[in-house]
Amino acid sequence: MGYIGQRIPGRNNLRLARGAGQFTADVQMPNPCFMALVRSPYAHAEIEHVDVSAAQGLPGVIDIATAAEVAQATRPFSFARPPEVEVNLADMDGKRLREYALAERWVGYSGRPVAAVVAEDPNTAAEAAERVAVQYRELPVVASAEDALKPGSPGAIPGWNDNLVFHTRYAKGDAASAIAKAPGVITGRVQVQRHVPVPLEPRAFVADYSTRTGRLTMYASTQMPHTDRSILAGALGMASEDVQVIQPDVGGGFGCKVPGSDEEVLVAFFARRLERPVRWTEERSEYFLACGHARETWFDFEAGYREDGKLLALRIDAVADIGLPFGAWVQSSVTAYCLPCGYAVDHCEVSMRSVVTNKCKWGGYRGFGKEAASFCMERIMDRIADAAGLDRVEVRLCNFIPADAFPYGQVSGALLDSGNYQGAMAKLLALVDQEAFRQEQAAARTNGRCLGLGIGFELTPEGCSMPNSDFLQGWDGATVRMDPGGRVTVLTGVTSPGSGNETGIAMIVADELGVPLDTVTVVQGDTDRCPYGLGNFSSRSLMIGGSAALAAARELREKLLSVGAKMLDADPEDLELANGEIRVAAAPAPPAADAPRNPGGPAWSVPIRRVARKIYSHAFGAETAHVEPGLESTRYFRIGNVHHQPETEGRLSFYPTWPFMAVAVVVEVDVETGFVEVLRCAAVHDCGTVVNPTLVEANTHGGIAQGLGAALYEELLHDDAAQLLTTTLMDYTLPTAVEMPAELSVAHQETPTAATPLGAKGAGESGVAGPMAAVASAVEDALGVEGLALMTLPLKPERVWRSIREVAGAVQMGETA
Repeated sequence: MGYIGQRIPGRNNLRLARGAGQFTADVQMPNPCFMALVRSPYAHAEIEHVDVSAAQGLPGVIDIATAAEVAQATRPFSFARPPEVEVNLADMDGKRLREYALAERWVGYSGRPVAAVVAEDPNTAAEAAERVAVQYRELPVVASAEDALKPGSPGAIPGWNDNLVFHTRYAKGDAASAIAKAPGVITGRVQVQRHVPVPLEPRAFVADYSTRTGRLTMYASTQMPHTDRSILAGALGMASEDVQVIQPDVGGGFGCKVPGSDEEVLVAFFARRLERPVRWTEERSEYFLACGHARETWFDFEAGYREDGKLLALRIDAVADIGLPFGAWVQSSVTAYCLPCGYAVDHCEVSMRSVVTNKCKWGGYRGFGKEAASFCMERIMDRIADAAGLDRVEVRLCNFIPADAFPYGQVSGALLDSGNYQGAMAKLLALVDQEAFRQEQAAARTNGRCLGLGIGFELTPEGCSMPNSDFLQGWDGATVRMDPGGRVTVLTGVTSPGSGNETGIAMIVADELGVPLDTVTVVQGDTDRCPYGLGNFSSRSLMIGGSAALAAARELREKLLSVGAKMLDADPEDLELANGEIRVAAAPAPPAADAPRNPGGPAWSVPIRRVARKIYSHAFGAETAHVEPGLESTRYFRIGNVHHQPETEGRLSFYPTWPFMAVAVVVEVDVETGFVEVLRCAAVHDCGTVVNPTLVEANTHGGIAQGLGAALYEELLHDDAAQLLTTTLMDYTLPTAVEMPAELSVAHQETPTAATPLGAKGAGESGVAGPMAAVASAVEDALGVEGLALMTLPLKPERVWRSIREVAGAVQMGETA
């Protein structure tokens, strides 16, 4: 049948479009109660006293918990730590920094939970939370990374002697000497702003504890149910088998729904304490305060280059403002790990300092640090092109890693598996027709319009497998079973946050077993039903989860062929599975409908469902006695190209596959206001073998939307007291369908990887970084102001307007344009 490579719609699309989805907030349980949180209004303060008396007297209040009670009944919990770096982790007592679900003695950011209330309805819970009186003593605030690194800066965490969490360094060659000898040198700073993912569905949890069974059931809008189970069991001191985590439909994750949050531990804590179902659904204002931020990084760079634009040497000193050191702060080390991305540099030195401030902790966000690295490198490429007077595309082409150089080892030890960056760029240029655009641009200028074309390139490694991590690993499990009627069920450890991977997994299994796609059911997101797996992160669902399902289906295939060979009196090597049949591969064409029948002739095929029934119902028969009864297989797949033993393997490589994308955008800039409109966007994406082009394109469209948001609109802002100023969707601007370009096209290039059996790499995080860089480049091209370098995001109208005037000085804007 060959489903792989076909454009097959997501199998959940119609159900969700009809409003028939069940999200966590839709889960109904008898006699539920509702949780609300008391959050700190201060960014940095000691907690002197918590008075719950006024809240306790409110009718409908069931329970109130303070930090001391939670610390007594639960254990500290954590999610991940960075690999191979020195980490400064000491609390006020000089011990390892501990994180409980409620702040114990001090708060380190505005929005940190201090107490929790449970009531009969959500309004009463919210009112009771407002009545809890907390006495604080304010502490000096560290509001920015710049402040954090100043000599004598106050500590963002009491007891720490500085604000440095870890310092990552990578080097090869002699960058300083090579830069000193280079014909041309550029320096500068690139800045990426603080972001949040903003999924359509906020975080939500419903927990129920059964005294009869001693088991906790948690319905969670999560990306990683088994990981969630492990964290909850550890925090509550329960055995893992006594915790069931169920993932209903998820309305987007993008990284912010990885487990290990205060709120889910508290919901589970109350459910067990009260022996009643407890619900919590996040308010959007809570989300901005405490969900986990991302990306706030600056890069100081120095690059030496030849007259032809070849990058000879590069030094980057990066600083990441990670807020408080909980959550997914490892992504700042990923940023350093990816540099210098898809470019070959003989002499390279990368430094990343991750510092704490009194802002919300970092959480996961699509790209996980890769987008910042790519944006940095793309801006450096444009600056080299401008300084050397060269075409920006040509500079990229002469610096790309050659297609015949893979696998390619980067300075960090990353082993890039495969790539054809030049091919993707050539295909992109054919899509955008650069010569025709220049004519369009010139004609527009005569009418007072400023159009610009920008090019960006992104490298987005996928399949993260971190050393020393319990949960970020490059393996997963799947069970494939066929029932006596020939229908197939796949139970997988990977999950979908709405990306449609269940359709891709079904396609893989249907192809391997030769059965119609509509006979394959995929079950995800239930720790009681599915084999142990690590869920959804780093675009791993198809390349790792799909590979595990393929391995399990392959075992069933061999058994079906073995029994089918007996039934057809044929050799298994001569058979194939297709169109719901096991058939002799070289069988003659079927006779015409009006041809005479030959009942005594040889059998050329047998329906797969008949073979399945034979295996189940005739286990002692001549055709089946040589095989084990039943049709079920559980297999685990461990991806290749991961190296966790640098002492024996010579490197540390924890991203096995390296997808990439070339992007072009056309913008129009209003020079009077600085407003930027994206008119067109084209991209060429390479994620190895494409299982389902429609799914890849849908995910890439979403990534492009987030990339445009990062380039033009989205930014979390704090005041000097580290108070968040952008706390609602009125303040934090997201692109909608109105802001998306009218023309958006995604083409495919397939450079398979050897790390997976199908050659698939992963596509879920793609699409963000390329548009960030392409938009900045396009705005510069539209304005045509010599020396204009837009190095800080987002390109809000005011920033563009001021940048033009800073470069152009007293020149009138119409003349400058």
